[in-house]
Amino acid sequence: MNLNNKNIILLSLTILSIVSITYLFLNPIKPEYKKISEVEKGDYVVLEGYIQKMYVKRDDYRHIIDIYKITINDGSGNLDIIVFGNVRKDLLNYILNYTPSIKEGDKIKVVGKVSEYNGKYEIILDDINNFMLIQKNNFKRDIYLSPYPTNIYASKYGKTYHVDINCPYGKRIKNKIYFYSEEDAKELGYKPCKKCCSSE
Repeated sequence: MNLNNKNIILLSLTILSIVSITYLFLNPIKPEYKKISEVEKGDYVVLEGYIQKMYVKRDDYRHIIDIYKITINDGSGNLDIIVFGNVRKDLLNYILNYTPSIKEGDKIKVVGKVSEYNGKYEIILDDINNFMLIQKNNFKRDIYLSPYPTNIYASKYGKTYHVDINCPYGKRIKNKIYFYSEEDAKELGYKPCKKCCSSE
């Protein structure tokens, strides 16, 4: 009698599991559109917001070579999008696929489960298909440094650029970086040398 009861219980649990899995397969859980201020840990959400800050690594010539996280803001609050492994590479490729690349100010949509780390909510992006640019707002061009010497240069650690290789101040620089144009130097926050940039 006990053996039959166990078999009945096992059969009931198996049927219940099959019905539950079938139901979830046919009726997948859908993410809910929410404001960042409304999210709670464990929520499966769709968020839309503007990129407030991108945490990236650049090479010596300012090319983005890695990305760690993106902070988005929807006007009600901000939240971090964290990336790891292959999704990190996919996100980097997605960002660089646009010309100019995706930047602060661009509007994006992200889908994911809200988790909490150090008292702050975040979404760990687990699939690149859950990240989408929905409005390009920042059309500021991408600026890179020249890998070879040009006549426009500055100190890697300074904020003044030079246009004459014989400039007495420029000659003192040991760690030089080179620009493709004066416009590039200015957009990166460098000021013209008063000695060799006579047009200023």
